[in-house]
Amino acid sequence: MTIRISFSDKTVRVAVEINGAIESAITELPQRPWIGLTEEDWAWVADRKGTSLDTFIQGAAWAEVQLRERNK
Repeated sequence: MTIRISFSDKTVRVAVEINGAIESAITELPQRPWIGLTEEDWAWVADRKGTSLDTFIQGAAWAEVQLRERNK
């Protein structure tokens, strides 16, 4: 008996070979909806003008942390 499993970003395929016959199944992986920044997040960023978050790199780093937390 041979079992083969392959993955893509959207599917999982399992193939089993028993005595020369191959049975396979393909399952689509559920896609979670993307959770973006809220209006409150954007307002918070806008209120940071003149602070340490007033540079592009610091703002981008803040946004990356927020989005990673929400889309674990």
